[in-house]
Amino acid sequence: MDTIAARADGKQLLLDYVMPSQVQLFESLADIVENAISDRPDIAFSTTICLEELITNTIEHGLCNSPDHSIRVRIMRGPEGLEISVKDDAPAFDPFHDAPLPDLNADVENRAVGGLGLHIVRTLMDEAWASYDGTGNLITLKKNFR
Repeated sequence: MDTIAARADGKQLLLDYVMPSQVQLFESLADIVENAISDRPDIAFSTTICLEELITNTIEHGLCNSPDHSIRVRIMRGPEGLEISVKDDAPAFDPFHDAPLPDLNADVENRAVGGLGLHIVRTLMDEAWASYDGTGNLITLKKNFR
């Protein structure tokens, strides 16, 4: 993990963390995220919820629970908010485009399994998108300070 460093564009690197692809290790990342954003516990909480959803899905579905991969999480802080990125080496997948949207009006008994986590990510963050660069997926989230 890098220490906080100011960049020429005025953004600060709050976190650069690589975690093994093991769901049970997420708690360590959650603690680190909360410490990195300790002045904004509300945003730290939202960020942790979103990261847990995205990383768990990546490990379980994209990496098929293989423990020998790594996932890199970076958090940059600018004057208006945070930019959070999650990089993995799973096969190409854009959860914001390829995953079905949940039917929030359906009865719980009739609702399809899945999709609610991404709905939470979309709700808690101001922007969310994914891309694939040939080596892995990059998910980027933005959270504005308000």
